[in-house]
Amino acid sequence: MLKSEKKLAELNKILTNGKYNEINARISILRSEEPFAGAVSLLADFYDRTGEDSLKLLISEFFNDMKERSCRAEVIESIIAVTNPASKAMLASSCWQSGLDYSDHAVALAGIFINSDYITSLECFTVLETCSGTISGADKSSIINKLENLTGTYDDAKQKLARELIAVLRID
Repeated sequence: MLKSEKKLAELNKILTNGKYNEINARISILRSEEPFAGAVSLLADFYDRTGEDSLKLLISEFFNDMKERSCRAEVIESIIAVTNPASKAMLASSCWQSGLDYSDHAVALAGIFINSDYITSLECFTVLETCSGTISGADKSSIINKLENLTGTYDDAKQKLARELIAVLRID
């Protein structure tokens, strides 16, 4: 991933002050450019703040189609940073829709599972289930222990989901 303060500042300016067409065009351009540090965070923050559904859809598609392994950590950081549960769920969903392996981020995803609403937890479950075969044994044990200690504090639906996640992690 490139480091480009100039590109980051330009993207921030467009997202902050730009009109719909400018923002739409810039997001489309991002799809064909080599990714640069900070772009994912800016887009996630913009998604979290905007009420423009068509721009949200464009950003969601951008995340779902992202194939750059170097962006995975920034996606995880963005899930933690955004405040709207729907934004968290969209970003977590993009992890499995992108087809990238997030097993290196399993502990962070489990933390998001633990601290989020049911929908976001369900998306994290899907990511963890998808990459469960490549999650390290130590990470699996850590996640299982945390879940076992907290499962009783969840509502019925999330308890079932947590128990299912424990079962999935024990299989591999």
